[in-house]
Amino acid sequence: MPMVETAIIKKVPIFSMLDEDTLRQIATIVTERPYKKNMIIFFEGEPGEAVYFVVKGKVKIFKTNADGKEQIIHIMEDGDVFAESVIFTGLNYPASAEVLEDSVIGMLRCYDLENLIKQNGSLAVAIINFMGRRLQFVSGQIKNLGLRDAMGRVVDVIIKMAERGRETPNGIMIDFRLPRQEFASMAGTTRETATRALSALQREGSVFLDRDILYIKDMKKLKRWLD
Repeated sequence: MPMVETAIIKKVPIFSMLDEDTLRQIATIVTERPYKKNMIIFFEGEPGEAVYFVVKGKVKIFKTNADGKEQIIHIMEDGDVFAESVIFTGLNYPASAEVLEDSVIGMLRCYDLENLIKQNGSLAVAIINFMGRRLQFVSGQIKNLGLRDAMGRVVDVIIKMAERGRETPNGIMIDFRLPRQEFASMAGTTRETATRALSALQREGSVFLDRDILYIKDMKKLKRWLD
C-alpha cells in the first residue's frame, strides 16, 4: 500500500506545526480507507484500537441511550481527529462513528502511534495540547446541555458551526446540509423544537435559512440567547 502524502497529514490541525521529518514518520503508520455514506467506522463499546481523522468527508460521532435515542456529540469534517481518547488507555470506544457522506478516513493504530509518541517529543506535545483543547470543548458541551434551554442549545450549535463558515455580504455562510433530526440531536432536543427555534431566529432577523445554506445575519443578536 502506498504511503500517505505528508501534505495530507499536514492539513490535520493537530499535526500542522510538525516538521517534515515527523510528518514522514506519521505517514508511515497511516492507513487511508474510503467509506460509503452511512457506513459505521466503529461502534460504542468496541475495543479502542485506532485513532482516526477525516481526510475528506463528514463523520457523525454519537452515543445511543437505552431507548435507542441518539445524542450527536460532534460532526467531524476535513482534518478533524476523533477517537483520540483511546490513546494510551486501552479503553473501548466511548461513542460510535458513522459516515454521513462518501468519505476518505485516515487511521492510526494506537500501538504504532504510541510508539511514535514515545520517540518524538514534538509529537507528544502536539497530542497533549490537542487533548487539552478537546477536553475544554467537551466541558462546554456538558454545560450547554445541562444549563441552557432548548433555544440556547440550538444557538450554541449554530455558533459552533459558524467557526467553519465564511464571511459573505449576506452574513456568515454555513453549510447546512444536515438532516434536521441530526441537527436537533446535536442540540439535545427534538426535531420539532429545533425547527421552531430556527423559525424564531429567522423571524427576529438573527439568521436566514436558504435550503442547505444558513446565514448568520446578526451574531450579536444571536449571542444574546446565551446570556
